[in-house]
Amino acid sequence: MSPYPPSTPSTPTTALTEPPAHASRPLSGEVRHPVYVVLLFFLCFAFSYLDRQIVSILVQPIKQSLALTDTQIGLLQGLSFTLCYATAGVFVARLVDRSNRVKLIAVCIAIWAISTTACGFASNFPELLAARAGTAIAEAALSPAALSIFSDIFTPRRVTRANSVFMLGPYVGGGVALFGGGLLLSAAHGERGAWLAAHGVEPWQAVFIAVGLPGLLLAALVACTVREPARRETHAHAAHANDVMPSLRDVVTELFVRNRFCLPYFAAYVALITLFYSHAAWFPSLLMRHFHLTPKAVGQLAAPAYMIGGTLGVACAGMLATRVTDESALRKVLGFSAGAVAVLVPAAIAMPLVGSSTVAITLYGACAFTASIAMGLAPVPLQIAVPNRMRGRSLALLVFMTNAISGGVGPLAVGYLNERLGHTGNSLGVALAVTGGVSALIGAALYALAMRRVPVRHTLATE
Repeated sequence: MSPYPPSTPSTPTTALTEPPAHASRPLSGEVRHPVYVVLLFFLCFAFSYLDRQIVSILVQPIKQSLALTDTQIGLLQGLSFTLCYATAGVFVARLVDRSNRVKLIAVCIAIWAISTTACGFASNFPELLAARAGTAIAEAALSPAALSIFSDIFTPRRVTRANSVFMLGPYVGGGVALFGGGLLLSAAHGERGAWLAAHGVEPWQAVFIAVGLPGLLLAALVACTVREPARRETHAHAAHANDVMPSLRDVVTELFVRNRFCLPYFAAYVALITLFYSHAAWFPSLLMRHFHLTPKAVGQLAAPAYMIGGTLGVACAGMLATRVTDESALRKVLGFSAGAVAVLVPAAIAMPLVGSSTVAITLYGACAFTASIAMGLAPVPLQIAVPNRMRGRSLALLVFMTNAISGGVGPLAVGYLNERLGHTGNSLGVALAVTGGVSALIGAALYALAMRRVPVRHTLATE
């Protein structure tokens, strides 16, 4: 039996206390302000998405160099990467709940930097697939570990703001992957291309090396400047803070039995991330194939739309968070997410089907804006609704589901549908519209259901 009592409206598991005086200053030495931690982990998250999404701008040269099909490209960007990412997340989750999270993050950054660099030395599909798997496995620890640390530094209302900054990472990193990747790929041709060819290096391989190596410096920065904060506990569970580590069965019971909103909330986020991965994997290729833009032009046009839309959306999520109290945070966060994903539906359907590249890129930015509102708020329900020693595994379980399902199904489904449609006309656009539109519609409905399952009097302790 779990050592944690069931949640009730009168004694909710979400009642977070203010940290004691010694815990309000979790860092020592050179780093004394939690804002630094948030900004540094945001930079780490951005680098993880740079390394993860750089493939999207390199699809065409990789496909030609290694003679790959669209299904293999979908496998490379989707199923193989995300299955490794999700599976690794399950194993590192217990480390997040019981070990030094800062050291864990630093080690994983170093591993994914080395793996991304190794992609630059791949000469065939299996080697590239193996190197990408290494990147995926190492990236699995960052989100649950960083979000768990935020829960120990900030109170419920303030943790939402920290999350908003952190969740800018996918949009900044993805935008840099498009813009910087296009520039690097263009720069690797001409005289530089001749020099690289003389040394047996393709331009796309040089791009992997260029984006992978800086991660080693980032790993050293985390290891040398950040210290592990003291763990905070909830009022309801403070008496059990020194108990044995709750089992995975306890975590699952806490999530899906005591907190009835969690099942539709998990499923809604899975649907949203299916759309996110589909767009990230295939929209650059749509611009190159359907509108005949060069990789450099795609980066210059799509990256600003993606970054601006995503940044504004996450900022909007932060502004919405200021309108909630600790007592209403859970219900309102789910409501805001439901509204944002509902608005996403028509944009997701229209974006890949329009006949103008300018309109398509504008709608791409609109999709990034609406999706990033829900993504910016996504970790909050788990951060404020489950005990400290369960947060790492709860967040890792969410990451596992979204990556094992969304990251696998989304890009692979688009590539498969495109091949089934025969590569005729705008078949890739149709495949994107079907995958994205259905995902957004399902996500909006499930977020609304999750909100209705939160008790109206689901209250939190005030700051």
